[in-house]
Amino acid sequence: MLMQRKDLVAPLYLALGTWLFGQVAWAAPASEASQQLVPYGVRADPRPVPPGLLTSKLPDEVPASAMSNVFYLNYDGVTIKFTGQEDDSSQNISQFPDFAMAYQPYGQGAKRAASMQAVKADWAKYKVVITDARPNSGNYTMCVNTPTNPFGGGVLGIAPLDCEDQQGRNIVFAYHDANDQFPAATQATTMSQEIAHAYGMEHVSEPNDIMNPYNAGGDPAFLDKCLALDGGGGGILCNGQHSMFCGGNGQNSHAEAVWLFGLAEPDPTPPTVAITFPTEGQMFPALPKFSLLAEANDNVGVASVEFFLDGMSIKVDPSAPYDQPLNGVPAGDYTVWAVATDTSQNVTKSTEVHFTVGGNDNPDPTATTDPTATTDPTATTDPSGTGGSDSNSSTPTEGGGSASASAGDSGLDTGGFESGLESGQALPPGYGQDGEGACSVAPRSGLRTGPTASLLMLALAGLGLRRRARD
Repeated sequence: MLMQRKDLVAPLYLALGTWLFGQVAWAAPASEASQQLVPYGVRADPRPVPPGLLTSKLPDEVPASAMSNVFYLNYDGVTIKFTGQEDDSSQNISQFPDFAMAYQPYGQGAKRAASMQAVKADWAKYKVVITDARPNSGNYTMCVNTPTNPFGGGVLGIAPLDCEDQQGRNIVFAYHDANDQFPAATQATTMSQEIAHAYGMEHVSEPNDIMNPYNAGGDPAFLDKCLALDGGGGGILCNGQHSMFCGGNGQNSHAEAVWLFGLAEPDPTPPTVAITFPTEGQMFPALPKFSLLAEANDNVGVASVEFFLDGMSIKVDPSAPYDQPLNGVPAGDYTVWAVATDTSQNVTKSTEVHFTVGGNDNPDPTATTDPTATTDPTATTDPSGTGGSDSNSSTPTEGGGSASASAGDSGLDTGGFESGLESGQALPPGYGQDGEGACSVAPRSGLRTGPTASLLMLALAGLGLRRRARD
C-alpha cells in the first residue's frame, strides 16, 4: 500500500499543478482585457461658486482644517432644489439652477459596497469620515451617486469649485449606477475627484494623481508633489490655496488634503476574515465545481482578501463579494484559508478550512456544490468513491443555475466592459467631445490576480503542497 501511495503522489501533484496553471493562464488575460475595454468618459471642469454666495472666510483667516470632514455618499436618490442660496447638503439645495431635479438611486449590488470601499481607500491617509447614511446634523459634503445625468455625452461627474472650502455643505455629483459599464474603482475615482473639487482642488497634469483630468488607469492617489495645474476651459481659480504649498506654480494634492483635514490617526485594529464555503471537513464528489467564499470586515475599510490553497496564493480580490471559482479539482485532501488586509495594512489570516475531493471511480458528472443550499451538515460523500453523493454538494453557477463539473472548465468570469458612448448628447459649456477640460477614465490596476510564476513552478514540481492522495 505504501508503494502504491508513493506512485500516486507525482501524478496527482502534476494534475493539481496543471489545473492551477489553467486557472492562472485563463485569468490573467481577463484582467488585461478588462482594462482595455473600459469605455471612455469625462469628468467636467468644476464650476466656480456664483458671485455673492461666498462667505467672508479668507486664506489668512483659515485654520489648517476644512469646514467639514464628513463625506456623505448618497446612493439612495434625492430631489435637489434651487432657491438662489448657496449649497446646503442638509436641505438638498444646490446653488446651480440646472442641478435642480429628481435623481434616481444608484441601485443595489456588490458594486455599491465596492465603490464605497475604494473611496475610503482614496482618503485613508486623511482624517475624514465617509458614510452612506445621511448625518443627522453638522456640516457635510454630499456626493450624489446616480444614473440621472443632465449632461449625457459621457460626462461622469461635476462639482462646485470651493476655494479654501468657504462653503461647508457642498453637493457634488457622480453619474454612475450599479449596472453601468464602469468598474467600482473608476466610479470611486469620480466620487473622490468631485469631492476634492468641493475643497478647492483642481485638475493636474499627472496620470497617477486622482485630480488628473485624463486618467490613464493604475491606482491614482493624492500625490505629495507639486504638479502642473490643468485649468481646462475655465482656467485656474484657486491660486491662493495652491500657492501655500507650491508657490503658485502647481498643486500638491496630498499637502492640501493634509492642510484641510489633517492626517488620519493610526489604525491599530486588524480586519476580520473567515472562509464561509466550503465548511470544515466538507466532502465533494470527483471533479467538483464550486467557489471559495469569504467574508471580511474592518472598522475603516478592507483593501483586499487573498485566497490560499495548500499554501499557494490563487487570487487577490480587491473588493466584495470575495470569491474564487475552483473547478475540476483533482481527488485529495485540501486546506484553504484567506488573508484580509485593511486600508492601514493591518493583516489577518482566517482559520484554515479542510475539505476532501473524492476519487475518480464512477464519478457523478452532474454533481455540483451549492454554498447557499440548506442541507444536512452531517451528510458526506462515500469515501470509497463508488457513486455516493454529497447532499452538501451543489454550487450556483453564473446566472443562478448549476453546471456539471469537468476538468477543463475554468469557471472564471472576465467581467469585461462594453465600449462606446451615446452620440448626439450635448456636453456642458466648455466640455468638448474631444476631452478638452475633462477626464478620460480607466480602471485601477496593480493588484495580483493569481499565484506568482515561482509558486506555479512549485506546484508543477509537486512542492509545497500538503495533500494526501486517496487510495
